[in-house]
Amino acid sequence: MKFLADRNLGKLAKWLRILGYDTVYDRENMGRDLLDRGSREGRVVLTRRKDMARRNYRGRMLVILSDDLPGQLQEVTAALGLTPDGSAYFTRCILCNEILLDVPREEAKPFVPPYIYETHRHFGRCPSCGRFYWPGTHLSGVGPRQHPEK
Repeated sequence: MKFLADRNLGKLAKWLRILGYDTVYDRENMGRDLLDRGSREGRVVLTRRKDMARRNYRGRMLVILSDDLPGQLQEVTAALGLTPDGSAYFTRCILCNEILLDVPREEAKPFVPPYIYETHRHFGRCPSCGRFYWPGTHLSGVGPRQHPEK
């Protein structure tokens, strides 16, 4: 499932990416432009604006009511019947939404702290922004029923 989050849902967009969902965060467009983009790209539009529900829109839209991130994640997963796949966690760049590429450990060495290089064997890199990622203790227990940090 693919999502398009409006500018009021940046933290939710980040956490959907962490869970492995293709999630575009649109800081610019609101109203009709946002809906047109969602329809064009086949994305579920996520918004906090209640007035959006009254608009004529053929695609899927979810108006998020919760003010806090854990509640927002629960709303999305419950409303859409999602069961996040643990194997997809941390497969996307949290900034760019691109799928991370596996990179050889040696390639990561100049870009990660020495301790991280010495204690980790697997690294990923965003093909768009170049940011490096590695598995951490946060990998265990992440899911929609958990309470992510704000």
